[in-house]
Amino acid sequence: MRRLVYASIVAAVGFSVTAAIAGIAGSKHDLSNTANQIRAANPADVNNEICVFCHTPHGSNQSFVGAPLWNKAIDTTITYQVYGGGTTTGGTAVGQPGDVSRACLSCHDGVNAINSIINLPGSGGWNSTGNLIAFTTDGGTTTIAAGTAATMPAGITQIGTDLRNDHPVGVQYRGDDPSPPASLVATSTALPTGFVIAGDKDGNPGPTIGDLLRGGKVECVSCHDPHLGGNPTFLRLANNGSQLCLTCHAK
Repeated sequence: MRRLVYASIVAAVGFSVTAAIAGIAGSKHDLSNTANQIRAANPADVNNEICVFCHTPHGSNQSFVGAPLWNKAIDTTITYQVYGGGTTTGGTAVGQPGDVSRACLSCHDGVNAINSIINLPGSGGWNSTGNLIAFTTDGGTTTIAAGTAATMPAGITQIGTDLRNDHPVGVQYRGDDPSPPASLVATSTALPTGFVIAGDKDGNPGPTIGDLLRGGKVECVSCHDPHLGGNPTFLRLANNGSQLCLTCHAK
């Protein structure tokens, strides 16, 4: 019986990993895909692996807890300009992005190196300050040499360090207030059909709004999942008819 249970757990974990890879493979986050403009210049440098650009099973960045087994050396001391100068129109304080959002920004802030990998595949490829692999941001027309930091090029994918024109992150979700600002719904509100989320984050029956929050706050992963290549801009729910927005805002 014990073996059967163990086999079931292994199968479930394997399915989860396989599903994630299936979502990433061929997407913009597949930095080994030679069809992408932004990618490794020589995918063979990382054994054509996909997950290695963010995660490693061994030798991960112990000082960063924003994402599991993080394989990038990132600067977590960067101070971002935040939405509303620190306060929303509803009077909610906006703090610095949480670590889970900094994981996203470690590529998208235009400062941290996209091509930083602590533990390269194979033997002898570990460097606590990050190996800077050869990279390209223009589909291979130009190669950024190994050892040189490659940053996100200007454009919509470079969010930058000025977050004042982006939906606030690091902001407390106040849907359970007696008079919620911004027409926010309660955290116990069920997510609509089609909303993709793995696991129950808030400990309550779900999935609900509360499962999208991290420490009670809205972060990048509340709306985006970097593993969901099937939806535009990795959204957890396609925003047809603004249905993603209306999940939290009862306008």
